[in-house]
Amino acid sequence: MLDKRIIEGQLVSRRTLIIGAGKFGLLFLLASRMFYMQFIKKNEYKTLSDQNRIKMIVITPSRGQIYDKAKRVIAKNNTCFRLLLDKNINSSFEEEVKTIIEVLELDNTQIKEINKRIKKAGRRIPTLIIDCLNWQQVSVIEERKEVLKSLFIDIGNIRFYKYAEDTVHLLGYMGRIDKNTKIDELAFTDENFRVGKIGIEKFYEDKLRGKFGYKQIEVNAHGNYVRNLSENQALKGNELHLNIDAELQKKIIPYLNNKGSSAIIMDCLDGSILSCCSTPSYNPNNFNFLSNKYWASLIHDPNKPLINKTIHSLYPPGSIFKLITILAALESGIATSHTINCNGGPVLGGNSFRCAKTTGHGVLNMHDAIMYSCNIYMFEIAKLIGPEKIINIAQKFGFGSKTGIDLSSELAGFVPTLDWKQKELNKKWSLGDTFNLSIGQGFTLCTPMQLARFITAIAANGKLYTPKIVASEAEYIQLDVNNDHINFLKQAMHSTVNIIGGTGYSAKLNHNEIYLAGKTGTSQVVAKKNTEDDLSRSDIAWSRRNHAIFTGYAPSENPKYSVTVYFDHGGGGGKAAAPIAKKILKQVFDQT
Repeated sequence: MLDKRIIEGQLVSRRTLIIGAGKFGLLFLLASRMFYMQFIKKNEYKTLSDQNRIKMIVITPSRGQIYDKAKRVIAKNNTCFRLLLDKNINSSFEEEVKTIIEVLELDNTQIKEINKRIKKAGRRIPTLIIDCLNWQQVSVIEERKEVLKSLFIDIGNIRFYKYAEDTVHLLGYMGRIDKNTKIDELAFTDENFRVGKIGIEKFYEDKLRGKFGYKQIEVNAHGNYVRNLSENQALKGNELHLNIDAELQKKIIPYLNNKGSSAIIMDCLDGSILSCCSTPSYNPNNFNFLSNKYWASLIHDPNKPLINKTIHSLYPPGSIFKLITILAALESGIATSHTINCNGGPVLGGNSFRCAKTTGHGVLNMHDAIMYSCNIYMFEIAKLIGPEKIINIAQKFGFGSKTGIDLSSELAGFVPTLDWKQKELNKKWSLGDTFNLSIGQGFTLCTPMQLARFITAIAANGKLYTPKIVASEAEYIQLDVNNDHINFLKQAMHSTVNIIGGTGYSAKLNHNEIYLAGKTGTSQVVAKKNTEDDLSRSDIAWSRRNHAIFTGYAPSENPKYSVTVYFDHGGGGGKAAAPIAKKILKQVFDQT
């Protein structure tokens, strides 16, 4: 029988072995895990460690300034103080926010906006809480710096527009990034970073914005700054120099009707835009502190101040389009001596197609038909040549296509075709459609900028320029149009303005021996109720009144500048738009 002590010793040795093996196994697992973490997964855990230790800060670039033709700064960056929140510093940051609301005595609208920003804020980068602080607010916050751990004041920039309402439809304004904007570089910015929303600010956003910089800093376990690790400086945005004369723009605006007008000055030598005005307007500087009340007043205004009428509004071209009809006739072989007897109409039964002069103009040649803007002459010419030739010339001069101007969201206008009407309306083209086309009514629509480019092309002997807001090399297409035909239009437009009886005589400009040539237009908004209904008179409802148009150029003999005026619901072109064009060109030649 085994000795009891021997048996107990064996049991102890076995137990020791088992325990030792267990300990060794655990040590092996621990060592294996440490090897796995320190060598195999080294890079991954280093990244996780760095994320706890290293903070990435985005350095916002300074936006490029914008200058006018005379090198005046018209859009710049003003320094401002901003309040930012870093959620990583203090988990009880809500109490700090309450303190700020109390000491700054913020109203309900401001409190609502702050809470909305905090709710959307992440922890990756500090979040903007209040856009701009005045000196009093800055001092109040600085006095409580010891208790406001998560909130800090940062120096930022706001966009400032010197000419505000006078240039807003050209320059545009700044706003927050849209949620669906897909620009990789902007993914690192917070939601309050601002980009160009319309106009030059949007069209040249990539150039103006510059390049973001990045700074890596080391922080301790409490999120406090320890030291800089690396820094990549931001690159300032490019400056832009415009063809626009801001002072001229400022002087032209008062000539326009604040319910709705536009005026464009285009250089006939290179297609640059010297002035481009649209009314009513608004102040883009208010968008730095945009209130719901101000925004609501803009979007509910029936006169649509947010719309740049020069490229975003479509109108029938009216009698300006008669120049297209005449040019189509000349290109088709119709002689300038071709005469027609105008008895006032109607020419197609009923009362729809008549002349503006109800008693008629009598016997007219082509020159006088332009000077007196005779509808009957256009109807008869259109019957002779057919609609296709008119449509072809219109499209050749850019109607129905975007001008290519360097402004965002330009509309293309519309020139109807026979195929379009059959396909879209399931109706055949009629003679009435041809008559409407010949005088710029019916389905035809254009922007004021398209008219400006058209009249400039006439003044420039067939050079169809791409309008340029920002100074750059001229671009144009030399149209294949007989120069004699263009010269005939020029002679007729000179007579229209400078001979008594011409529809544009109220625009006659005998200023320092400078003469203006041009064409009036009256764009009908609604159909007449009867033959005697005059939709240009001032005593009818404003919304029913015809649009007034004038487009021309000066000097008549050696064109330098073209002018195009649209006066919404102004009545007759000769009565309302032509005198404005005269004032504008006088201002241009006085200033240039």
